[in-house]
Amino acid sequence: MKNTLRMILDKITSKGEEMSVLEGHDRLQYIIDEARHVPPLDAEHKTEDNKIRGCISNLWVTGKVQNDGTMSYQHDADSHMTKGTAKVILDIVNGEQKSEVANLQLKDFEPLGIKGLLTMQRQVGFGSLIERVVRIANDE
Repeated sequence: MKNTLRMILDKITSKGEEMSVLEGHDRLQYIIDEARHVPPLDAEHKTEDNKIRGCISNLWVTGKVQNDGTMSYQHDADSHMTKGTAKVILDIVNGEQKSEVANLQLKDFEPLGIKGLLTMQRQVGFGSLIERVVRIANDE
């Protein structure tokens, strides 16, 4: 049986391949469209502790370990681009084992091809998002 980290990496690669058929503007539109499927985060979770540093717009991410050892994340953002980017990332890690999410690195998400679409400031936020996802898995 495949180990679950390999399965997460395969999900990242698969999502990247799925998105790779979209040209620049279409890929950006896909990310923005994904934002429309994100339920709002309760105001009580929009705290400084949950805010991602380095993002050009406000982005909040919360997470916890479920009883079965899998991760569950929620997020919200002021910008559709930021919210959609976070959704793509969190859709990959939601439901995955805590121990495996805790071992992910920024470079593991390169096959998505998202980072290249982002301005330098948004790339910093992208890295901060990944760091927060991994930190939550390590802290829980």
